[in-house]
Amino acid sequence: MSVARLLLPFKVVLVDEAERITAHAALPLIIETLRAILPNATWRQLRKALGYSDWKAVRRHVESIVALVVSGGEHLSDLDVLRGDAGLRAMLDFDLSSPTQAKDFLYRFHQSESGSSLTPDEDAVLSVKGTATIRPEGPGLSGLDCLVLKTLEAMQAMQPRSTATLDVDATIIEAHKALALRAYEGTVGYQPQMALWAEQGVWVCDEFRDGNVPAAFRVKDFIIRAFGNLPETVTRRRLRGDSALYDEEALSWMADHGKVDFVVTADMSASLEAVVKAIPDGVWRPYRSLDPHSKDTEEREWAEVINFVPAWKRNNRPGATPFRYIAVRVRTRQRDLFEEDDNQWRHFAVVTNMDWAGDRLLRWHREKQGTVEFRHGVVKNDLGGGVLPCGRFGANAAWWRLNVLAHNVLELLKSQALPEGLANARPKTLRFQLFNLPGRVVRHARTWVLKLYRGFPLAEAFVEARRRIAEMAALLARPPKAAAA
Repeated sequence: MSVARLLLPFKVVLVDEAERITAHAALPLIIETLRAILPNATWRQLRKALGYSDWKAVRRHVESIVALVVSGGEHLSDLDVLRGDAGLRAMLDFDLSSPTQAKDFLYRFHQSESGSSLTPDEDAVLSVKGTATIRPEGPGLSGLDCLVLKTLEAMQAMQPRSTATLDVDATIIEAHKALALRAYEGTVGYQPQMALWAEQGVWVCDEFRDGNVPAAFRVKDFIIRAFGNLPETVTRRRLRGDSALYDEEALSWMADHGKVDFVVTADMSASLEAVVKAIPDGVWRPYRSLDPHSKDTEEREWAEVINFVPAWKRNNRPGATPFRYIAVRVRTRQRDLFEEDDNQWRHFAVVTNMDWAGDRLLRWHREKQGTVEFRHGVVKNDLGGGVLPCGRFGANAAWWRLNVLAHNVLELLKSQALPEGLANARPKTLRFQLFNLPGRVVRHARTWVLKLYRGFPLAEAFVEARRRIAEMAALLARPPKAAAA
């Protein structure tokens, strides 16, 4: 079939045989990074949990879905686009999963805690309208979590950090599925709880939840699990969070058992608000962003809260030390544009067990808006986490976790193999500049050869990235050194 040239001077000829030309020449970097950090034992564990006979089939499905969302696909049907790329197929040396195969793979994660497939009646008991319940994870999801934890181990092995600041926050995924439940905003969907390791830029924990499960529900258990996922080489542990984490049990565990330094937004109860509003004007001190490019449109001031001790059990124990509260008041700088009632200060507070100066503490707490909240957007919008594949809870939880895995693999790739100028690049930038390079794949000396135009800005960086990934794989494959006696 031929189409005559129209507005631009070229014709289109449709042919029946696919040529080995690829529109995703650098996409195999993602697969090579995955293989560098995931030993075969992890695939065998997941194979057993999902009931496959061959661990390579499990690896193929995971790699196919990760490649799909990194390349910009949001739906399983988008796999057909990648499967039609003959050059990509030759470089990967395996057939990407079909949409049907990938869906069957995700369906297998819809399990009970024992690993059996959930019946509709069993499923209905686990998600109940009006009742907050955290569904237990089956062996499949637990096995997938092990893959995510391997990315943490690899990141820590390649660039060790002694401090881990966890930014904890939930996010809402709108999904009008038959069994999806309504969240507090009125949105129907799901509400996963997330923990990000700020210093490394990777997710350490995700807990997929029904939409009606608030972020504050069983938050202590989530925090314990998140800190438990950190490598043993982390020696200083910190946490930042919003008011969903303002929970006596969670804060007490961090201060008394977990040895965690924290700053959390406090609930403005009537008693706390009364104490804050009674602070004299002369006590308040200004604080501003230290960023010279920041354009503050608000006045911000802070003050120590001296006379507030909540009626918590821990505060009634002999010798107990109450947590420190810092008050914040904010108002617009353009007060002449508003009515008198709108000119007043708005009051907030944070609770902490740290002794930093108040302005330093508040700036540090606000940084989480550029970490965990930004990363929510990357997983949901730049990758495929915001478009859930079906109505089965376990399958959607697996899809979300695979997107979390893809996010972490991208961070590892950027930090260890790509040029420094791409360290903060979002996935869409990486697609445009790197992953979607065109190339021709030819057979030579019993191997496939990718012919890539040297004039592309990142062509040589692509070649160097493959070398660095191979070095990382060799380093991670070495047995750990024996501890000194």
